[in-house]
Amino acid sequence: MRLSVPAFALLIIAGAFGADRHKIDVDAETEDGILLQRIQQEPLAKRKLALLEKYAVQFPRTTSIAWVYEQLLPIYVDAKELDKVMATAENLLAVDPYDVDAADAALHAAESIKDTALVQKYAALSWDLASKAAKSKRLSDPDDVPDWAKQVEFAKQLMNYAEYVLSNQAMAESDSQKKADLLHLLELRNAQSKFLIAAKSKPVHIDLAAMSPEKAERLLADDPDNVDYLMNVADYNMRRDHDLQKVLNYSIRILDVMPRKSRPEGTTHEEWERKKVKYIGAANWMVGVIHGKQGRYSLSDRYLRASLSYIRDNTQALAAAYFYLGYDNYALAGELRDRSKALEAVRYSRLCVAIEGPFQPLAQKNLDVLRNEYNIE
Repeated sequence: MRLSVPAFALLIIAGAFGADRHKIDVDAETEDGILLQRIQQEPLAKRKLALLEKYAVQFPRTTSIAWVYEQLLPIYVDAKELDKVMATAENLLAVDPYDVDAADAALHAAESIKDTALVQKYAALSWDLASKAAKSKRLSDPDDVPDWAKQVEFAKQLMNYAEYVLSNQAMAESDSQKKADLLHLLELRNAQSKFLIAAKSKPVHIDLAAMSPEKAERLLADDPDNVDYLMNVADYNMRRDHDLQKVLNYSIRILDVMPRKSRPEGTTHEEWERKKVKYIGAANWMVGVIHGKQGRYSLSDRYLRASLSYIRDNTQALAAAYFYLGYDNYALAGELRDRSKALEAVRYSRLCVAIEGPFQPLAQKNLDVLRNEYNIE
């Protein structure tokens, strides 16, 4: 998902340990030195990428290879080439096992790939490296303090993010042993983590129809308005960022059917009202987030606003809703030349910043962009 203005923060936490963390050794009398000179002098991004990739293949054991991997990593991240992100991060970590930004990039890729083993590996590594960085001593030189403070803050955010990913993967994991391993890994890092508490208090999936999504999908052929089956399949795919058009269709059908359904026999009034709140809130939220991902900002704004009163008790969903509402209104402010939309973007971004979690630093970056572009405090 991208906005027309690249400065606006997307769903990846940018590293804080700075570009050019690794030294480059340019010897103009060697083959690799000549290639490094060409890389540094090349103005075109496409050609520079080709030269960097050529260097990585031809000279994988030089002293400058870590610098080359460091240049490649953000290029692959921006292009969302997850396999290359993972491979480059792993190569960089093999050269520098303490590179926090590489561990962070690998963790984001692992989360997107939804590979439980990779999530376990890189969440643990990211947390451990970030924990050491967060405890680093304050530098004595006053000129170095701002960079040190930025690195410490990023390290704390990364620890928080690693806990979130472990918790989220555990809640989405259908294998009970893998789920237990993920939670154990999280508990070893931070037994007081709010994400651990959340993961332990919720089932792996919302127990909507007490059956697998595959079976729920089959049963929908004969019972297309069964909201339990619809929510089962929609929730399953939404958690995996898979078949979002189906999630969108099923969520919209839930919003159409749910208000017309009568309370089932054997269900109390209170139970039925709680279920309606849960389903209507979740369906609006999923529709809003998907429209936001697909650049339909007005629709995303409408559905997410409708979800807010239903999801007050779900802080993770609420933070995501606030983030996307800020995102939507920033985009609409530019498209419509409407400053009031920019003010709405600021309001929702501030609400997101107030909630700890992976969206918090992203919303803060967005606030900085809004202040610079619209001079809003």
